[in-house]
Amino acid sequence: MTLPPSSDQRRTRILFPTSAAHAAILAARHQAPYLAGASAAQLSWNKTHLWPEQAVSLHALDELQGCQRTPNYWSIGALARLSELTSHPQLCYELPALQSALLGVGAPGIRHIATLGGNIGFAGDLLPVLLVLDAQLDWRLSDGDIRQGALTDWLKAPPQHGLITCIRIPLPDSEQCVQIEKLASREAFNPPLLNIASSWNWSQPEKTRLAAGGAGLAPRRLSRCEQAFSPDSAPADSLLPLLASDLPELADQPLLQVAANLLLAQRSASRL
Repeated sequence: MTLPPSSDQRRTRILFPTSAAHAAILAARHQAPYLAGASAAQLSWNKTHLWPEQAVSLHALDELQGCQRTPNYWSIGALARLSELTSHPQLCYELPALQSALLGVGAPGIRHIATLGGNIGFAGDLLPVLLVLDAQLDWRLSDGDIRQGALTDWLKAPPQHGLITCIRIPLPDSEQCVQIEKLASREAFNPPLLNIASSWNWSQPEKTRLAAGGAGLAPRRLSRCEQAFSPDSAPADSLLPLLASDLPELADQPLLQVAANLLLAQRSASRL
């Protein structure tokens, strides 16, 4: 039976699965959220004063841990702590933009408990850089199926109670230049006002990746803008309407011009 949220956090019952497959079954059966680091979840519940009657703890699932390099990509378990990733020398050397984005998430104490899978599940600060890095996801469904797909597709239609188990990030090639810029207020616990990430490859312009996120802005690829950039184009005059199409929430806001300026600055820096 699915119970309504409670205003008393002491009434939340924690469910302890024995495997990732079991966790997905419990989440669907009880309509319960997953808990790992719970940094974002607790912040949300504290703001609304509504706590779930049940929650599925992932803490004991070793199969969701780990960070390994394969010949073609980095494979990172969904329960990898952000602080663990920032202290991984080889990962940070090969993916410096990811390291920079990781260090920009909250305070050190938050990064020590927050997980990569949780940041994705709660549409966190890391999504724009993960999108331009062409991140792929593995996840489990309550019927036992194991699925794989691009992060960009997951965000368009997140499967109900889908449990992310692994994040795979392709190794960047030597021509790729990845950049991020986060515009934030001075209040540490507020989400960034604007988060812009880009990946440029001037020998293969079709691999250009642009993404944005921020407060009140669902993270996404900027597909119209991606099509406009090429080695010979100078889309400064045409960028704003394209950006307004990609980010209609900002169409009448000053942040749209800020986003355009950041993209053009990143484009120029990538060619130095």
